[in-house]
Amino acid sequence: MKNKSFFTMALAVGVSAIYVFTAEPAWTQTYRLERVPVIEQIPCTGHKKVVETQYVEEQVTTYETVWETEIREQRYTVARKVPETSYTEHRRTVQRPVEETEYRDTSYDVTRMVPETSEREERYLVPRKVVETQERQVYETRRVPVQETSVEQRVYTVNRPVTSYVGTVVDRGQHVNQVTTSPGRTYERLAWHRANYIDPVTGESRWRIPGFYWTPMQGPARYEVNRVYQPNYVTETVPVTSLVQERRVEQVPVTRTTYRDEQVVRTEPVQVASTIQEEVVRRVPVTTYRPIVERVEQTTPVTVRRMVQEEEVEQIPVTTYKTVFEEKVVPYEVKVAKVVPVTRTVRRPVTTEKWEPYTYTMERKKIEVRRIPVETVISSEPVVVPQGTPVISKPAEDPADGVPVFPQL
Repeated sequence: MKNKSFFTMALAVGVSAIYVFTAEPAWTQTYRLERVPVIEQIPCTGHKKVVETQYVEEQVTTYETVWETEIREQRYTVARKVPETSYTEHRRTVQRPVEETEYRDTSYDVTRMVPETSEREERYLVPRKVVETQERQVYETRRVPVQETSVEQRVYTVNRPVTSYVGTVVDRGQHVNQVTTSPGRTYERLAWHRANYIDPVTGESRWRIPGFYWTPMQGPARYEVNRVYQPNYVTETVPVTSLVQERRVEQVPVTRTTYRDEQVVRTEPVQVASTIQEEVVRRVPVTTYRPIVERVEQTTPVTVRRMVQEEEVEQIPVTTYKTVFEEKVVPYEVKVAKVVPVTRTVRRPVTTEKWEPYTYTMERKKIEVRRIPVETVISSEPVVVPQGTPVISKPAEDPADGVPVFPQL
């Protein structure tokens, strides 16, 4: 960039003032001091209280009620049916299907129509209406009611009660105590395993690296006593009343009404409209189609199924029952309560307090003094510049748009 004017900048180093002489007017910049508040981030360290809880194992003895089971016997006589099985021979004839494949001639004819055009005379009749008066006989049939009385036999059914005695099995059971066992909680924990072990799936001896492995464990089972119903079936004779149907005959008079037909003839005039046909002839082109038959040869496999008779022999078991009376002894359980001391290991929480350091940030406000430009002074006289202040005699111009460009201080 070419400039006709030159710039002069002088810095005061170890002198009180500097005189700048330029061929053109000098540019002088003045500033003012302004106090600006600024927030400063300061890291700080503090201490906070931390509470830790540890569990200490202690032995606690409690007294629990333990139920013991006592076995008692109950004797009674029951009737038991003893089955006896015998076999009878049953012969029957069955039909078994047998399939055979045959080939049938399924040739068919294909008819193809060939069009032919010709002319023919078409004769058609044109109807013309003619009205004539005639007399005709009208026949009417009337129905005359005739009543007849006759005696008929009416058969009806009456239900008569009949009492019979039937053996019935009655439940004479009672409620007893039943102990239900619930399996313990299943969990896994680390356990030491040796190198040789038995595979639970195949039952073979295998080898592995000895060490700790996750092993499935099961806690102690839980026992619960419930009151359940125990059935006791006894055979008793019970009277049963049923209804037996009886047929009875009764003479009932019945009146029937029949109708007899009577024919009446009368004569009445009738106008008859007749149509006379007149013949008209015209020639019409007609297209006819002559069929041509072509034979298509084809053979189709057909599966034929026929039935073959075979004789089968089947052994049918026949079971008969006979009643045997025997004495049964049924043991039942009785629960007895006892108080037993039980020692358990309880984990008691112990709380301790300690102080731990932590870091946080604190904001502090302070005042900074900054220099802000106020105005620019143009002078042709020599300018006295204070020590340490840069002086610009003339700003440079941008050749693109002719706008003065001031260098940054």
